[in-house]
Amino acid sequence: MHVMKGTFDGEKVIIPDDVRGLSPGEVIVIFENGAEAGEERDAWTRSQESAFARAWTNDEDAIYDAL
Repeated sequence: MHVMKGTFDGEKVIIPDDVRGLSPGEVIVIFENGAEAGEERDAWTRSQESAFARAWTNDEDAIYDAL
């Protein structure tokens, strides 16, 4: 799993150059509109914490805990 921040140019999502070349696969895009910042964004983040915790908390990824 890779987490990155990109931008939307009005037609497509632009990802950072350092992650180009990853194998094709499914992605989840969370579109953060400047007008929706604050409380709504925080509520969305809190609602997703348990799902992300299940994905990231496993023996295979434990090596990253020490970084």
